[in-house]
Amino acid sequence: MNILQDAKQAFPATNLLDLSENYRLMEFHKRIFQGNPPWKRTKAAGLHAKGMRQRKLLNTAKVVCDEFSAMTFSEQVEITIDDEQFQNYINKTLNAVGFWNKFPELLSYAYAMGGMALKIYAENSKPVVDYVQAEHFLPVGWMGDTVTDCIFRTFSYKRGIYYTLMESHSLSNDSIEVENIVFKSVLKNSLGTKCSVSEMFPKLTESVVYNGINVPMFCYFKPCTSNNIEIDSPLGVSIFANAVDTLETLDIAFDSFSREFTLGKKRIIVPTQSVRTVVDPISGEMQRYFDAEDEAFVALNTGDADALKIVDNTVELRIQEHVLAINALLNILCFQIGLSAGSLSFDAVQGVKTATEVISQDSKTARTIKSNKNLLSETIEQLIHSLIAIGTALKLIPVKEYTVTVGWQDNIIIDDNTLIDNNVKLTQAGLKSKLKAIMDVQKCDEETARKELDRINKEQSVTGLSVDDFMNGGEKDDEAGDNESEPRAE
Repeated sequence: MNILQDAKQAFPATNLLDLSENYRLMEFHKRIFQGNPPWKRTKAAGLHAKGMRQRKLLNTAKVVCDEFSAMTFSEQVEITIDDEQFQNYINKTLNAVGFWNKFPELLSYAYAMGGMALKIYAENSKPVVDYVQAEHFLPVGWMGDTVTDCIFRTFSYKRGIYYTLMESHSLSNDSIEVENIVFKSVLKNSLGTKCSVSEMFPKLTESVVYNGINVPMFCYFKPCTSNNIEIDSPLGVSIFANAVDTLETLDIAFDSFSREFTLGKKRIIVPTQSVRTVVDPISGEMQRYFDAEDEAFVALNTGDADALKIVDNTVELRIQEHVLAINALLNILCFQIGLSAGSLSFDAVQGVKTATEVISQDSKTARTIKSNKNLLSETIEQLIHSLIAIGTALKLIPVKEYTVTVGWQDNIIIDDNTLIDNNVKLTQAGLKSKLKAIMDVQKCDEETARKELDRINKEQSVTGLSVDDFMNGGEKDDEAGDNESEPRAE
């Protein structure tokens, strides 16, 4: 059951926008991400074969989402608050809730299913953050792209009973009201009947009001991909929502590539009299057949005696053709999801791998990364505001003015040769010191770079003297010495 159906049962008085198509596609994209797409199974080949077989899958969707997560978020993000007390509070809280470890994993799911949410609440007088997947988050009210009211769904299991917590968040001018309703069922996919909140959550009340808080106790992130499913919906869509056909074709091509080793194995041509026959399940007639699992082809009966000889017929594997086809499809996929051509490539040994070439500042990949980072910055800022708001409500920190800044270290990928060339040009132009250039190229600290610079200067100094002495200075000195030793003619 999707969250929309559960929310209608839990909060019948709440007016809910019909977002069923969003959640249907969300479930569909989740299956693809998990490696269970509808094209995973295909009809088994061969006259004697029955039923279906499983295709060999490349599972490019997961590779793409993981790569987007790695490119757009890492520990390179810097959260800065202009107040030391607030800075210490945020650092301690983010470490306590496992933000740096859990957020990247959830972000990969967000790119696959079109969004994610972070829920903030208090437990044991401390702020807590729950990491919520998109399928368990339902927007109820919003202003522009900012969701103000929502419903969360949480599953729990205890002693053979499945519990479902439906949690409604409503924001007013200076307070937040949270309503909790719990259902229980013996069936996993059934909401069941309403029960007491304390039956599963003893510390939870049916409702709670946070006074003096004017920001939502949650934040929502969606990828920088326009929602062409429900244009008016605040929900996002998967980054591969418009590339499903390409993903299917990629898996078909990879399956063909994998079967090439079965179809292209060593075979022999034998006389037709030596081949087994089977009963056709449709006509009931005896037929000779070809099967990919067999080691023989049926020979043509031409009446020629040579045609009845056993002949080796080894087929050359079409590895290069398959690799070229898969790489062509990967370039199409990159075009559809906002990456530069060549950002993803297929190797016959290593499989799908990411590009190691230069990603320039104005490349398509760099622009996509920057757009998603901007949205992530807004989400993280909203998270910080919510944590500070609940921190002041719990009297962990005082109420005062502050400014929060979310910055990112540049993680544009540049190969070694380009990095060296750029530093040489900047150094020659006087726009960068040799010390900084060494730090960038060798990726070392200032002390190590300074030692390396001193060593280089000493080597160049010694080498320079030796060359001068050999090429010019030495000859001049010898000539001078010879002239001085020879008697001067009177």
